Amino acid sequence: MIAVEAPSRASDLTPQAVVQRRDWLHWLHWLPLAVIVAAQVVLSARLIPASYASGDEGRYIYAGHQLIYELWHGGGSPFYETYFSGAPVIYPVLAAMADYVGGLTAACLMSTAFMVVATIMLFLVTRELFGYWSAVLASGLFAGLGLTQDLGALATYDAMSLMLITIAAHSAVRAGTSLSGRQSSPLDEPTGGRTRWLLTIPVLLFLANATKYMTIIFDPFVIALAALQVTGWKAVAKRTIALGLATLTLDTLFLFLAGVAYVRGLLFSTLARKAGSSAVFAAVKVGNPVIIGDTWKWIGPILAAALFALLTAVLARRDVKTIVIIGILVFAGLIVTAEGFHLHTVESMRKHDDFSAWFACAASGSIAARLRLRGLLSRVAAVLIGCAVLVSGLYYSYTAKSTYEAGGSPTTLQIASTLRPYLNLPNGRFLVGGLATDQLVYLGKAKIPWFQLSDDLYIKYPIPGRGGDTHGQVLGRACLRLRPGCMYLEGIAGYRAAIRSHYFDLITMWGGHHIRQDALIEQAVENTPGYVLIAIVAGAPTWIYAPAYRPLTAAPRPEI
Repeated sequence: MIAVEAPSRASDLTPQAVVQRRDWLHWLHWLPLAVIVAAQVVLSARLIPASYASGDEGRYIYAGHQLIYELWHGGGSPFYETYFSGAPVIYPVLAAMADYVGGLTAACLMSTAFMVVATIMLFLVTRELFGYWSAVLASGLFAGLGLTQDLGALATYDAMSLMLITIAAHSAVRAGTSLSGRQSSPLDEPTGGRTRWLLTIPVLLFLANATKYMTIIFDPFVIALAALQVTGWKAVAKRTIALGLATLTLDTLFLFLAGVAYVRGLLFSTLARKAGSSAVFAAVKVGNPVIIGDTWKWIGPILAAALFALLTAVLARRDVKTIVIIGILVFAGLIVTAEGFHLHTVESMRKHDDFSAWFACAASGSIAARLRLRGLLSRVAAVLIGCAVLVSGLYYSYTAKSTYEAGGSPTTLQIASTLRPYLNLPNGRFLVGGLATDQLVYLGKAKIPWFQLSDDLYIKYPIPGRGGDTHGQVLGRACLRLRPGCMYLEGIAGYRAAIRSHYFDLITMWGGHHIRQDALIEQAVENTPGYVLIAIVAGAPTWIYAPAYRPLTAAPRPEI
């Protein structure tokens, strides 16, 4: 019998065997990413609460429901655009739709999907820039971050805006030829015709900016990545100017068409914020050591690895373009911390740090670009990269669930349960402490239109007999004290007038901002006959206007 030697070279394989081998290599190259993404989904899913919504989640989901209600039924506008840090007609509406279908869990799972896309985009971007193993390392580091897992379990617009930024970054690195000398991959595609990706970059950046205004600080980095995909500094400059102007034009056009309210909201929440100030809610002014400490806790080693990658590239005398790109990624990784230094606050920095971490992980992944090994050494390098990803994931996963109020607060759930029957009063009007206004209404499953709900920060009370309305549709003069010609009352005068006329059926100060106005509101309620104290929660009183609740049995006064 004659033994037949099996083909040992690719050229000796039959066409069918070549196709099978290519298919096998294709799926094999996606396997590490599939494992990373699966682990990310599991780690985020374990953080999703069954019934508890944080303050931000309750606020945005409630706002989305109100905007949908306004779209179908009319009745004025809640003017969320004047203080939200993102266009309320984008993410809040999507979150409300998801909530309608599957409750809070569905809204959180939508964020999980957004963050999975961000991880996939990181893999694709890093592979395009530095090669396959760099992509595996970068995506593994990012998926293992507690911040990434948190955003994947939090129903806010952070995950959606980050996803849009990452898709724009992917378009940027596809908009030209790949970097010379990088490690090749069987998944590489021809570079011809990649300039078509340029058209999508301004649109994606515009959508990201509209979803969350803060993302505008990452636009220059994405545009720079796109510009550096061409050869010659004149071409780089032309592409930078073209993409910058296109993005700026779309953003400006959006603000022009949206109206003055959106301009005020953008300035108030993002562009015109002063150092040491808060956008909407009370923020504590902190020093630089606190900001540095928080950044190190959440993404410090990632930033250190990114800086090491930049230093390695410089010492190895890699080509200038590669060094510049790594430098851009490192700069983007530090930009949120720099903004924290400017504002002297860590408000939302734990969410925003994950935006910077995405770029820093790409820079960190470039360390593996120099591992051009074959045979046994390549397998050892793969194991080392896998171990680095695993160790990082194990370490950072323990920090997850601590970047925002998750898992349920007994006090919040208890007060929501206590107030549920009172919040469902037909056509009732409610004054709820500002930090918990939308959260309590959402948790209480109360279908309260925005014009029947007030907080402890602002009121626009229509003075009886002067033509004003609760929806604010009738334009008229608003005053801080009663004067001739005034249609509405604002400030403490508005609260006092509303309370004395029994305008509110329920008043709870739980979740208030603990400002002087809160004490004056409480004083006005205590001196107005008809209001009955039904509960004291965490030291904060809750009253109802008894005649409005005659069908209900008055509850005892529990001390919670």
